[in-house]
Amino acid sequence: MRVTQTESGKAWEYGLARQCADMLNSTASLVVNAPRNKSQESYDLLPQWERNRIDRAANETVCFLRAHDSRLIHAQEVMMQSDQLGAQGDVRDIVINTPKGEVGISAKHRHDALKHSRLSDRIDFGNIWYDQPCSMKYWSAVNPVFDDLKRREGTLFRAIGNKFEIVYKPLLNAFIDEVNGHGNPKRMMRYLLGKRDFYKIIKENGTIALQSFNLYGSLEWGKRLNLPNEIIRFALKPRSNTTAVMHLSGGWQVSFRIHNANSRVEPSLKFDVRLEGCPTTMSRHEIPYG
Repeated sequence: MRVTQTESGKAWEYGLARQCADMLNSTASLVVNAPRNKSQESYDLLPQWERNRIDRAANETVCFLRAHDSRLIHAQEVMMQSDQLGAQGDVRDIVINTPKGEVGISAKHRHDALKHSRLSDRIDFGNIWYDQPCSMKYWSAVNPVFDDLKRREGTLFRAIGNKFEIVYKPLLNAFIDEVNGHGNPKRMMRYLLGKRDFYKIIKENGTIALQSFNLYGSLEWGKRLNLPNEIIRFALKPRSNTTAVMHLSGGWQVSFRIHNANSRVEPSLKFDVRLEGCPTTMSRHEIPYG
């Protein structure tokens, strides 16, 4: 049976959460809930050799975190969270409860995407992202594009021969103009990065990359990071019809690649949002796991 990227990601989340419960404290438990059950199903789909690799990677991760954040020694319970919480500003996949507060983990499997937010004629991204409703100028620019997509709804997206000129670029340019004119960079980054501190653990093929997103000062490992207060430049990526790049103060850099999420036309498009640049003060560590 072929395992999807999503299932592999869920399997990694489960393997890491289980190792947290097993290794941090003999009395700590992994809470049984819907996210945990779903992730365990994905873990159980994998062949034994792949589960062994996940367990080794998770073991190395927990050993490092336990040595660098003393709260974890007294972990009380480990809980896996629903993906839907990300839309509410909590990007943590795993939350470890301790007597001295929560320790959150964002577990990624061979990718580093921040968000997969959408644009549509009904989504006021400004209100959601940084508490500033989108302007009439923005709606005047994007509504004709979405009206055209509604007329084409259900047809194959690849049949739109000049989709870059009549769909992607107009939407991207309207998005860029709106953010440049009204965006609040600090609030925007809080939306993209989350409203809680967390350790990001990225499992690659043979290596684990750990990053400390100590945005609010609650983590014991990693220097506290300052959120940006200025958008230095936000424009289309050179020679690209689908990607815009935002340069912000403090060394932050974010890319927004717009794409049709489905093969058939629907009146909305999705962003693949990635963190391309971080402050030089961000704490990082890599561990090989074999």
